[in-house]
Amino acid sequence: MHDWREWLVRQISLAGNFDKNILDAFLQVPREIFSEFKYDPDVVYSDNVIITAKNKDTYTTSSQPSLMALFMSAVGLKPGMKVLEIGSGTGYNACVMAHVVGEEGLVVGVEINRKFFEKSLEAASALSLRNVVFVNADGFFGFEKFAPYDAVLVTVAVERISPYWIEQLRIDGRIVAPMHVYTIDRQPAFVFEKTSESVIAKHLVETRFIKAGGSLGDLNERNLERLSKIEKTFTEPSSFLRLPSSQYETLGVFHVASWSLCERLGWIYFVEDSAFARWKGGWETYGETRLLRTIAEEWARTRYTPMTLLIFHYDYGMNFKGLERWDET
Repeated sequence: MHDWREWLVRQISLAGNFDKNILDAFLQVPREIFSEFKYDPDVVYSDNVIITAKNKDTYTTSSQPSLMALFMSAVGLKPGMKVLEIGSGTGYNACVMAHVVGEEGLVVGVEINRKFFEKSLEAASALSLRNVVFVNADGFFGFEKFAPYDAVLVTVAVERISPYWIEQLRIDGRIVAPMHVYTIDRQPAFVFEKTSESVIAKHLVETRFIKAGGSLGDLNERNLERLSKIEKTFTEPSSFLRLPSSQYETLGVFHVASWSLCERLGWIYFVEDSAFARWKGGWETYGETRLLRTIAEEWARTRYTPMTLLIFHYDYGMNFKGLERWDET
C-alpha cells in the first residue's frame, strides 16, 4: 500500500506548495484502517472525501487530504507543536498530524460520537502512536487538560467559534475552522489568530464539511430561543437599514461578525439581547439594534468589501470589534 500513499502525496503536492513534514506524514499513515467500509486502493488514496463510519443516521468522513494539508499549513504545523482537533471522527487526520508534530509534540482529538471515538482509539493503537490522545466529548468546550495549544484544527462545519478554544490557545496561536453559514448554505473556512490583545480572522478557502453536532451546531435554535423572548415586545418596526450589497454577502458578513442570525419560516433574523432585525432586502429593525448598526457602519467603512477580503476583529470572548480590508493592513 505504500505505493498508493506515494500516489496520494503526489496528488496533494499538485494542490499546493506544502511543507515536507506534512507530505511525509501522509506517507506514514494507512488511510484504510480508519474506515469500517472496504474501498479499492484507488478510492482510499484518491484526494477525495471518503465516508469512514456510520452510526444510525450519522456519518463521519475522512476529509479531502489536500484540504487537510492546507489547514495544517495555515496554522503553521511543525514538529513539537501541541494541537487540538475538533471533530476528529475516526482519527485519520489526527494521526497524520501526530507524525507532523513528532514525538515532542501532541495531538488531542475531540469527537462527540462515541462509536467514531472508539474507532479512532482502535486505529491509533494499531499504529502504536503515543503522541495522540482522543477524547469523547462536545468539542465546543475544547479540552483544557493539555492547554495551552499552539493550534486548533476544526474538521467539521461549526456555526460559531468557541471562546473556550481562544482561552486554551497560546498567544500567536491559530485556529482554522469551516464556518457553517446556514442562512446562505455556505461553509467558508477562516483562520483565526490570537494576538496579545484580540482575535483576528481571515478567509482561507470555501469548503464543504459535515455539520457539527452538539453546542457547535445548534446556533440557529439558540438564536430562535432568544428571539422568542423579545419579539412580542414590539408591534411595529423602528427603522429600515438598507445596505448596497447582496443578501448573499450581507448574511455571510453578519453571521461571521456576530453569530446572531437565525432562520424561521423563510425569514432571516438578527437577534440582540433586547432588540432584533428582520431581513427584507435590508434590515427592518425592532428596537435599538446597536450591534447590527455597528457591524453595518464598520462594513460601510470598508466600502462593503466581500467577506473573502475582510479581516474580522474580536475580543477573546469572540465578540465583534471591527472590520477592515486586507489591503488596508
